[in-house]
Amino acid sequence: MESVSNRISYVLAATLSVLLTSGIASAQQKAAPTQQATASAQQKPDIDPLELVRRASNNEIKANSVQFYCMFKDTTEYKDHSITKEFLRTPQGGLFTTLLINGHPLTAEERQKDNERLEKFANNPEARRRRREANAADDKRSEAMLSSLPDAFLYDYAGTDRGPNGEEVVHLKFRPNPGFNPPNHETMVYLGMEGDMTIDRRAMRIAKIDGTLFKDVDFGWGILGKLYKGGKFIIVQRDVGGGNWEEVQETLQFYGRILLVKSLTIWSTETMTDFRPVSPDLTVAQTLDLLHKSADVVAANGGGVNQAQDNHK
Repeated sequence: MESVSNRISYVLAATLSVLLTSGIASAQQKAAPTQQATASAQQKPDIDPLELVRRASNNEIKANSVQFYCMFKDTTEYKDHSITKEFLRTPQGGLFTTLLINGHPLTAEERQKDNERLEKFANNPEARRRRREANAADDKRSEAMLSSLPDAFLYDYAGTDRGPNGEEVVHLKFRPNPGFNPPNHETMVYLGMEGDMTIDRRAMRIAKIDGTLFKDVDFGWGILGKLYKGGKFIIVQRDVGGGNWEEVQETLQFYGRILLVKSLTIWSTETMTDFRPVSPDLTVAQTLDLLHKSADVVAANGGGVNQAQDNHK
């Protein structure tokens, strides 16, 4: 992936539209009257769960228009391998270099190929433009995902405690709203999802979503595709400095099928660390230089990403 928005909205849209990008299109569901989600009567008196979700969702949508230009490390663990990358986000889009494969620095041949890939893409304005357009389409889907959160579920207050930095966080339980009529393909998955949501009350941002499919979810009456019961995702985001909220953890575990015969497996855990701001005025040459230096530092430390992070401080 050329760039990562690292917003809960983007991840929801990107994750839950996997079946669509695999060639699945769902039939229209029979319309049902929309019923606004209501809070549990057992809620804490001064906390309205629905209002919290509505305000936090609106803030996540607004956050999509605020760009934080930065570098960060991204490690994704799959069932049989892992990849660590260094991302650099610029006004022209994101670029990345591969740092580690299965915890080890790249071989000389792998490094050469990765550098060629990076420089070819970085110096191809048309390719980067197409990627920005694709990301813009993802942003539209993500806004629909977030704007549907208040109506898609019924929310119950589940407690209040303190976050890692002493901030007040509110825990909510959510379950499907039977009156919700999905406005698009992606939000159909909400019909079979339940879980927990954590909201930072001061920042009014969604700090965590932990969702699980409690039943199979069909696309096109199951003919075109299905996500199986038990699939889940966990998304965690936090303030990484200067009031900039970024996704720092993502776990995806989904199983299903496509077009009756093709199986679908999504299994990954992604962790983002070492966020550092960069100038929005970086040239392509300067961007490449920063990425190459980061790869060199990690290689010199024998794959020690933690040590490489210390060298950046």
